[in-house]
Amino acid sequence: MPVFAGWHYQCGHGLAQTIGGLLKCFVMPIVAPATKRIGKQILGNMAKTGMEVTVDVIGGRNIKEMLKDRGLAGIKRTVTEIVDQSLPDKQRPQKKKKRPPLTKTRPPQQKCR
Repeated sequence: MPVFAGWHYQCGHGLAQTIGGLLKCFVMPIVAPATKRIGKQILGNMAKTGMEVTVDVIGGRNIKEMLKDRGLAGIKRTVTEIVDQSLPDKQRPQKKKKRPPLTKTRPPQQKCR
């Protein structure tokens, strides 16, 4: 009775499952929010570029030239925004935090006896 029949079909599967599990547990939680944000930026910039091309074509310009010019400008704008957001906080210009106004509170007055 062969106990190890079919063992050659499972060679190497343990490593792939281990790496896949590591990706799911550690890499995906870090990458998933960033991909959603980047996807929204890309779609927003595509819409903006499409509106710019439409305005230029209605204005009487050549559609082929406008797609080329505005498309390249849109790609540069998108890449610049993504790179700016991916910089560490130390390299980004810091926004000054607004402090709430200080309110003067008086300690409760004690009555003299």
